[in-house]
Amino acid sequence: MDEIFSALAETNGGYLHRSDVLEWGGSDRTIRRAVGDRVLRRIRVGTYVFREPFDDLTPEEQHVVLARSVVDKFPDGSVALSHHSAAAAHGLAVFGADLSVVHLTRLDNGSGRIESGVVHHGTGHVVGGLVSVDGRLLVPVSTAVWQTACQTDSRGSLVVMDSALHQGLLLPEQLAETAGPFERWPGSRPARLMARMADAGAETPGESLMRYVCFQGSLPRPDTQYVVLAEDGSFVARSDLGWEAYRHVGEFDGMRKYWRDRRPHEDATDVVVREKLREDAIRGLDHGMSRATWPEVLPEASRRLAERLRHDLDQSHRLYAKARRFFA
Repeated sequence: MDEIFSALAETNGGYLHRSDVLEWGGSDRTIRRAVGDRVLRRIRVGTYVFREPFDDLTPEEQHVVLARSVVDKFPDGSVALSHHSAAAAHGLAVFGADLSVVHLTRLDNGSGRIESGVVHHGTGHVVGGLVSVDGRLLVPVSTAVWQTACQTDSRGSLVVMDSALHQGLLLPEQLAETAGPFERWPGSRPARLMARMADAGAETPGESLMRYVCFQGSLPRPDTQYVVLAEDGSFVARSDLGWEAYRHVGEFDGMRKYWRDRRPHEDATDVVVREKLREDAIRGLDHGMSRATWPEVLPEASRRLAERLRHDLDQSHRLYAKARRFFA
């Protein structure tokens, strides 16, 4: 399509409405051709995105584009993004929420309802005022976190809370202080339990879910961003999780991990080799290591992962922790 439409989509925040195309000289045939050529993708009725940049976005970022296209259909100041839509717009990680559905809070006395992939909430869902991000109204971070935590299950609660703490958007005491208005919300009780577990050291949702597996499996609680030191006290490595009493570390290997850690002029193979050397250094200092992947931390496989972690912890404790106490 013409560069003008690409620029217009960027101005909108990543999307094009059908009315935008028609206003700038295009037609329905223009849209059909672009969709057929896989240049555009339809994300809701009358709303399109350019495939190439959109496909490179995270699921949360894609949801933000969808949410913007919904909000912009309403008069300014009449709605605000809330729940997981606001959480995503604040840049938080979200797990277990339906990202095909946008949540709005009505500021114009509009009725609560669900229609066309949009959940409309009444003004009673506005807690703690509103903020503006990219020219659009949102509930504040603390409200978005608790709304999302009550809306999702315990895993989703922990992921969004960890994300807010890790990014410094909330402090632990703020997370606790802002729980009050949500005390009677459905889902509030397990969310408050997760708030006590939330940890700023969790850098990714996968690390949060790996910690949840430990909680669910009644395993010892791991430390986040665990540092392995040499005998002389010098730094050797930092691991996602660690159990000092067991001399054991845990690593979450996400799909993006090796590209995230790639240095200039490296490819993924270089990162894998460097990671193998790092693991060898950790094991050489009498530490065991467990790795987990996305499929393993999901609910259907988490019990098997918990059993493996329990076995690995017991083995490291027997091989490394007890032996060190004996020779001390």
